[in-house]
Amino acid sequence: MKGQTIWILGFFSFLAGLFAVHAIILWADLGLSGVFQPFLSSGITLGIPVWAYLLITIVATLAFLGATTHKLIDELSTKALLAQMDTRMNNIESGQKIQQQNLESLQARVFLVDESLNSMRKDVSKAFSKQEELLKQAQEDLAKKFDVELTAVKASVMRQFTEQSEEIKKSNASLANTFAKNLADAKSELAGQLARLESFMDKHEERNRKTEKAILKQENEIADIKSKIDRLELEFVGPKPQLSSQNNIEDVRGIGESTGKDLRAIGITTVGDLVTSDPALIAAKTGISEKTVEKLQGRAQLAMIPGIKEKELLLLEEAGVTNRKELAAQDPFELGKKISLIVKAYVAEGKMTEEDKPTVEAIDSWIRFAKT
Repeated sequence: MKGQTIWILGFFSFLAGLFAVHAIILWADLGLSGVFQPFLSSGITLGIPVWAYLLITIVATLAFLGATTHKLIDELSTKALLAQMDTRMNNIESGQKIQQQNLESLQARVFLVDESLNSMRKDVSKAFSKQEELLKQAQEDLAKKFDVELTAVKASVMRQFTEQSEEIKKSNASLANTFAKNLADAKSELAGQLARLESFMDKHEERNRKTEKAILKQENEIADIKSKIDRLELEFVGPKPQLSSQNNIEDVRGIGESTGKDLRAIGITTVGDLVTSDPALIAAKTGISEKTVEKLQGRAQLAMIPGIKEKELLLLEEAGVTNRKELAAQDPFELGKKISLIVKAYVAEGKMTEEDKPTVEAIDSWIRFAKT
C-alpha cells in the first residue's frame, strides 16, 4: 500500500510539473499579464491570469514533490536497520555473557593452578634450603681437608726448590767458567781469521784495480779500432743498398705471399725483373692495378740505392718521393727540411727517435747515387 501511494503521488507530481512547464510557455508567449482560458466540459470557458496559473502550478508541483519525498523517506527510514541492529546487539550480548562465564571458569582454573604452583614453590624452596645446608657443610669439610693437604704440599715444594736452587747455582758457576774460557779461545781465533781475511781482501782489491785499469784500456783500444774500421768502411767500401737485382720479389715491402705468387706466375721472380718490366703489362696479366705496380717498382728502385734503409724509405714516401727519378730531381736541403718535419711528427707519436733522422750528407749521397 505504501508503494502504491508513492507511485500515485509521483504521478501527480509529474502532472503538476507538466502544467508548470505549460504555464512557463504561456508566460513566454502571453506574458504575466495575459489571460489563459482552459477548456472545460460542456463548452464552459474560464479566464485565468497567466501569473495565477503559473503560481498555482508551481505550488502544486512543490506540494506533490514534497509529499512524494516525505513518503519515500518514510518508506526508506532506518527502522528496519535499527531492528536488525537490535537483533545483532542481543546476539552479541548473549555471546558476551557466554564468554564471561567461560572467563570466570578459566579464572577459577587459573586460581587452582596458582595454588598448586605456590605449594610446589614451597616444597622446592624447602628442598633447596636443605641441599644448600648440605653443600655448605661439604664445602667446609673440603676446605679443611684442602688446607691440610696444601700445607704438606707447600712444605714439600719448598724443600725441592731449595735443593734445585743449590744445584742450579753450582751448574751456573761451572757453565760460566767454561763459557768464559771458550769465549776467550773463540775471540783469539776469530781475531786471527779477521787479520788473514783483511790481508786477503787488500790483495784482492789491488788485483781488481789493476784488472779494471787493464779492461778500461782494452775497451778504449777496441773503441778506437772500431771507429777506424767504420771510417775505413765509409771511405773504401761505401754504404750498401737494401736490395739488389737478385733479391726475391717478396723482399720488396708491400709484396706478400699472394702478390708474389701472382708475379711469379708471369715470370717475375726477382727485384731486377720487377723494375725492368712494363707496369701496364704486369697489371694486365695479374689483375693488380697499374698504379700499385708503379708504387711497388718505385719502392724497389729506392731500396736499390745505397744507404737507404727501411725507415729512410718510409720517410721518402711520406715526403712524396716514390721512385729513383723523383729522388734524383730533389734538392738535398729542401728534401732535408721535409724529412725533418716528418721525423718530428713521428717522434711525437712514438714511432721514431731523433737518432733515426738522416743527415743532410746522407740525403745528398742518396740523390747523387740516384743520378748515377
